[in-house]
Amino acid sequence: MARRRKERSLGEMISTVCFYAVGVYFVFEGAAMRSEGSEPIRYIGIWLAGLACLFGGARFLIADLVAQVKATRR
Repeated sequence: MARRRKERSLGEMISTVCFYAVGVYFVFEGAAMRSEGSEPIRYIGIWLAGLACLFGGARFLIADLVAQVKATRR
């Protein structure tokens, strides 16, 4: 089994910050679109994109959680 590295590279940290920033922007933009009276399909799509970006930012946390769950099942 491959050994997991604990350190994150600078590129990984930058992409994580970008995922979070874009995710938060999309969530707020979707809220603004909703308050302006846009069609629901538009702001729901923006919210889903924001949620996907937030999950993308949490990808290392999610991977660690999945690894812990797999380890406890053994």
